[in-house]
Amino acid sequence: MKQVRYMALLFFFAGTLFAQDGITTEEYDAAMESQKIHTDFKESLFSIRFAATLPTPLSNAVMRTKFRGIYELNVSFNLRITHGFFVGLGFKNGLLGLNRIPSPSNGLDLNTKMHLYTGYIRVGYNKFHTENIFSTFALNVGYNTSNFSGVVSVKSPIINTNFTSLMFEPEYTLNFAVEDNFSIGIFLSYNYMPTVFNPTNIAMQDITSLSGLNTSNSTSFISFGFGFYYGIGKKFIRRDK
Repeated sequence: MKQVRYMALLFFFAGTLFAQDGITTEEYDAAMESQKIHTDFKESLFSIRFAATLPTPLSNAVMRTKFRGIYELNVSFNLRITHGFFVGLGFKNGLLGLNRIPSPSNGLDLNTKMHLYTGYIRVGYNKFHTENIFSTFALNVGYNTSNFSGVVSVKSPIINTNFTSLMFEPEYTLNFAVEDNFSIGIFLSYNYMPTVFNPTNIAMQDITSLSGLNTSNSTSFISFGFGFYYGIGKKFIRRDK
C-alpha cells in the first residue's frame, strides 16, 4: 500500500508542475521536435565523390582463385545537369595481390601484384528517401590499364605484364547526410571488363597449378566499402520538399 501511495503522490506532483508551467502535451512534443537536428541536404552544382573499397575478383576463375583484393580508391568530379541527374569524370586506382602459395617453385619468394588504373565518364541519379538519406545510382564507362609487378619466370617466358580493357561499372551508394553539402555512405559497385585475363602471359603456370580453371572468362570485380560526397557551389532546393 505504501508503494501505491508514493506513486500517487509522484503523479500528483508531476501533474502540478506541468499545470503550473502551462505545458500541454502538444507543446511538449513541439519542444522535443525543435531539439532534433535537421541536416536538410541539398544538391550542389558541383560535387566531388570519393570511395575507399575492397575489390573482390569474380568471373575469371584464375583471377578469382589466385588473387585477392587489397584496396581500391575512387574519385570523381561531377556536374548537376537537372533535378537528381548528374554527369562526371573519374579516376580510380586499385591493387590486387597474389594469394599465398604453400610451396613456391624452387623456394621462390613470390610477391606478384596487379596495379589497376582506370579513367572513366559517368552518369548518375540521386533519389531522396528523407531529408537526410538518399541513394545514388551511377554507370561508369572507361578504360583500364593494368600492370603486373613482382612477376617471376621459372621456365616459361614472360609474354606481357600489361593488361588493358574497356570497363563498365554500375554502382550504388546509400548516403547519410552530415551537413547540407556533405554525406558519408555505403558504396557497392560491379566492375566488368570484357577482356580475358590470360595467366600464361605472366608465366603463372610455372608457380601454381592452373588445372581445371577456366581461363576464357571475362574479368570482373565487385567492390564494397565507404563513399563520401562533398558539394561545391550553388545549392538547389529539392522538388520533394
